[in-house]
Amino acid sequence: MKKEEKASLEQSNDCVKILITTEEYLITGKLYLPIPSVVKNPTNENLLFYALNCGNKFIQLYDCIISNRDNVEYQPENVKCYNINLDIVHSCRIIKD
Repeated sequence: MKKEEKASLEQSNDCVKILITTEEYLITGKLYLPIPSVVKNPTNENLLFYALNCGNKFIQLYDCIISNRDNVEYQPENVKCYNINLDIVHSCRIIKD
């Protein structure tokens, strides 16, 4: 994604910080929510529900920290942009900054 596209995306809609749990990893990052006009009651929770359940197979997170669930003694990995296959996600929730 180009810098201009990312800047326009940041201005057009909100992002939330989320925690995703998979079998092996804990992933925190920013998810840019869809345009509020696609949901009747556009709260962050409803927009997150829509983003996860609208039929897409992947979501894209920014400024991620990826930690291994089993080996917590290792340093977490910092990634600027990360695509996650929703088939491997066990849980997802909004967290505070």
